Amino acid sequence: MSRLSFLYILMIFILTGCQSKSNLSKNVIVPNTKTEIFHSKSNGDYKVTIYTPNKTTPEGGWPIIYLLDGDSYFLTTNEIITNQACERCVIQEGIIVAIDYFNQTRRDLDFLPKPENYVFEVLPNKQINLSGKYGGADAFYDFLTQELKPEIEKRYVINPNQQAIFGHSYGGLFNLYIFLTKPAIFNTYVISSPSLWFSDGYMFSVLSKYLLNHQHSLKQPVNLLISVGGAEQSLLPIDYNLPEQKRKLLLKHRQNRKMVDYSKQLFTRLKQANIHNLTISYKIYPEQSHKTAAVVALQDGIQLNFRVK
Repeated sequence: MSRLSFLYILMIFILTGCQSKSNLSKNVIVPNTKTEIFHSKSNGDYKVTIYTPNKTTPEGGWPIIYLLDGDSYFLTTNEIITNQACERCVIQEGIIVAIDYFNQTRRDLDFLPKPENYVFEVLPNKQINLSGKYGGADAFYDFLTQELKPEIEKRYVINPNQQAIFGHSYGGLFNLYIFLTKPAIFNTYVISSPSLWFSDGYMFSVLSKYLLNHQHSLKQPVNLLISVGGAEQSLLPIDYNLPEQKRKLLLKHRQNRKMVDYSKQLFTRLKQANIHNLTISYKIYPEQSHKTAAVVALQDGIQLNFRVK
């Protein structure tokens, strides 16, 4: 990606990803988009924003991407797809399904699995990081696969070979969790800066079980994109303006979470397993923080899933 393109996307991310969740539906009108309440029988109500191109459905159906933390990434995704898709472009337009909440977020509950022995994170200042509620990842997966996804596929003709799911941080952890524990129902899993520190590295025990029990073969081709910001385990230049004590605590916090080390370890173990039909990539985005790395990972996921065949 050129530096100019990256700066443009980053600007869009700053303008959209940092806005309050209410701004998307109240202040911004996006053509061919609708936001609705989607009631889950077991999980409650979700805010679902759907973009569909105002074009004839292509042969084979529409590519599609599901966005976790949808309000934070919908506008960016829409800008990337609509601006980078053209008659002679690398990618084509497709459907965006952004999943979020109308009022109080339930992302901790929905995205985090339920370890048998949950281990709280102890921060460098000795405080306990309480994640609120957790353990609803299986129920959220059921909502995605048994309620939302079937409804979307009733409304639109979806290409069965171009279906992606994007998740960052806790969302990245969720995407990894469902890849390791559920049937592969997406063609592309974008695992952006996954919170592998959760419950003292719980996902590595899930990974070990997967590698032990898996037949090292997938029924259909799957792309796994694992990425992390290069500065997620260190300090950014701007961080050096902090008071010394705060700077030390911040560095210790990032070092304790081992975002770069853990993501590399995850990639290495999956790569060494040599799983048939699995294409796995690992990217460290230089000088990107935990927050800014998300939009670069999103761009990579879109270019892969929406690529013209």
